[in-house]
Amino acid sequence: MAGVEASQVMNDYKKIRLSPQYSKLRTIDTALICKKSVNWLKNTLSGLSGKNVIISHHAPSAKSIPFQYQEDILSAAYASNLDTLVEESGALLWIHGHIHNQLDYQIGLTRVICNARGYPDEKNNYFNPGLSVDI
Repeated sequence: MAGVEASQVMNDYKKIRLSPQYSKLRTIDTALICKKSVNWLKNTLSGLSGKNVIISHHAPSAKSIPFQYQEDILSAAYASNLDTLVEESGALLWIHGHIHNQLDYQIGLTRVICNARGYPDEKNNYFNPGLSVDI
């Protein structure tokens, strides 16, 4: 999909509006929101101790992208390159959604899990509604 902008193919950019102007979400908006969120998370983590769990909508690592899409430029809309942050976070667990696959892998000492159900009209045979994780 060379030359294709995420805003041209992703439903998020067609459906999400920003307040107060109610303008359409743009890729620059999501990049700025991501940067602000990562800075907030880093600052928050620096003051925490004990058993920490991080929950995010987007995946923190390209390791969450299905193999056949890892080289696709649009994969950046589904997962961020936060492997260093995940490893340095000290979190025992990082749970994410957005990618409608079931995943369970490690980055450093942090276990990364995705158990996204998907859209209401989407049948996901791998979704585990009873998934439980001990920390």
